Amino acid sequence: MSSIGSVKASCAEFLALNHPIDTQRWQLALTCRVSGGRGSLFGGVGLAAGIVALEHATNKPVIWATGQYLSLTQLDEQLDLEVILPAIGRNVVQGRVVGHVGDREVITIIGAAGSRSSAAEGCWETFPAPAPAEDCPPVPHGHGNESLHEHIELRLARGSFGFSGFGTPSDDGRSLLWVRMPEVEHDAGALAIIADYMPSVVGNAIGRIMHCTSLDNTIRFGRLEPTGWVLCDNRMEYAGNGFGHGTVHLWSESGTLLATASQSMIVRNP
Repeated sequence: MSSIGSVKASCAEFLALNHPIDTQRWQLALTCRVSGGRGSLFGGVGLAAGIVALEHATNKPVIWATGQYLSLTQLDEQLDLEVILPAIGRNVVQGRVVGHVGDREVITIIGAAGSRSSAAEGCWETFPAPAPAEDCPPVPHGHGNESLHEHIELRLARGSFGFSGFGTPSDDGRSLLWVRMPEVEHDAGALAIIADYMPSVVGNAIGRIMHCTSLDNTIRFGRLEPTGWVLCDNRMEYAGNGFGHGTVHLWSESGTLLATASQSMIVRNP
């Protein structure tokens, strides 16, 4: 088990979110740091930015959030995020975050934030208990240019990394991937970024390198706790008609279920 280490940046600080007007508006500069390596915003970053904005506007932790991706972005553009809160309750606030580049809407995030006393607790999923991250091979970076991936470490515990073919595909379409952001606290926003590595399971399940584009990205949070590495337990559920659906369970090193996430994707050959 790795050491969590010293104090790290929050996801908001890592993304350098600007907050120029009031609690309802944010700005995200689309730099290489937040790109997926092909000149566009990494989908999980868009969802993470919406989660950060929603938490700040409500002063409550996000329970769940889903992002719908409407348009691609380009480097050196600016993403403007506006929080809208149509339902404000005593314990739970429901809202949406709308992201624009100029007059073009590029992402819409819907979610709920809140906290209340617990009437019951339990976890009915089982921690896979793979080899520790330090004993697993590092996944080579596939991009030669500066991107978000330069700030993330990946180690493969089971299956293959379907974007590059690294590893050995598993028969059941399931892969285990240790992920960490060494500079960043693994808060709700960071987990949304980490969860967006789930589509790497597509190539693992099909047995060859595959590419995909996310249509949506949903995350539901469990109990957050400090952890040096996050285990992505990736499951491929279906592929057909040019699309695919998958889920991921995010675990701490100690076996706590941090979050679950799911996506629908356009699936294509490289």
